[in-house]
Amino acid sequence: MKTLITLFFCALFTIARLKAQPSPGWIESIPNGVVSVKGGLADGASMPVLNWAWDSQNACFTATQQHKFSGHHVLYQTRLPARAEMTIRVIPDDPDANFSLYAYSGNGEYLVPDLPRCVSCEADYKWDYKYRGKTQDHTRSVSLRAVANPYTVTIGVAGADGLADGTFTLEIILEGGETKAAPEQKDVPVFRIESRKEETLTYRGKLEDGAPIHDLSWAWNSQNACFVSIRQDKFTGNHILYATDLPPHSEMEISLRPEDGAANLSLYAYSLGAGKLRFVPDLPSCISCEASFQPDMGQATGPERQVSLRSGTNPLQVVIGVAGADGLNSGAYLLTISLK
Repeated sequence: MKTLITLFFCALFTIARLKAQPSPGWIESIPNGVVSVKGGLADGASMPVLNWAWDSQNACFTATQQHKFSGHHVLYQTRLPARAEMTIRVIPDDPDANFSLYAYSGNGEYLVPDLPRCVSCEADYKWDYKYRGKTQDHTRSVSLRAVANPYTVTIGVAGADGLADGTFTLEIILEGGETKAAPEQKDVPVFRIESRKEETLTYRGKLEDGAPIHDLSWAWNSQNACFVSIRQDKFTGNHILYATDLPPHSEMEISLRPEDGAANLSLYAYSLGAGKLRFVPDLPSCISCEASFQPDMGQATGPERQVSLRSGTNPLQVVIGVAGADGLNSGAYLLTISLK
């Protein structure tokens, strides 16, 4: 009996440990400006594993302070440009609510609790003791800097002592950074193509017919989750879009191959329900999005890119994007659609 009870509690711990955090919301920071967003702890989740915080590669807060982060965590991400300083403030709507705050800089690939390392991490929480000459109210604040390189900043708003509910305002104040105006966005061409059940169709295209997409933040928006911000260099060339249909109870396999067998191309595809067909970069949300590109660190995968999408009981609309990596804006390719 004792063994069964032990196994039961071990299983509960494993389930809690594996419960995924909600995807971080993306906030577009403004050089020499302030951005404010409203949020709520109820939109987050608890984080039973906190040892990433006192790991020497992160050094965010000590183990003795973990109860200050034992409630729900809500995550956000933003961009910290080079030669800039970012101040982040959380302001609880209820002055009596005990909130905590942390933020770390890096490449944006790792999210807590799976954070093996970061460039810098800072945390603020309610003090256990008063400090001479210093005062603290219900707000929390941290600051991060970037010198030569830009970073992705991940922000965590957490409840202390198990707090799981409560609304707040999150402020991001950016001093310095890039101030260049964004280039004008040209229309990205869209072509309508067929997809036929139990058939494989191939279409030929040329990147020269496309246009670059300057704002790629739709891709790492939590409502799309197509690719992360540190992979945007894989999509900085020309883009060409294709629209097609995915019938109910079907799977669509999409492959892309450069005709010269060597060009570095990237591929993405997203599905939408009935209604208005939305095209990137104007994509507030989608049902599912998948992307394929050449990975870094010399992990060669060959020139072909592949993604797949599935439908349930309802038909879906599908938009496929072909993009050049590292600014590539020319080259012929073959796009193959297989529907099962």
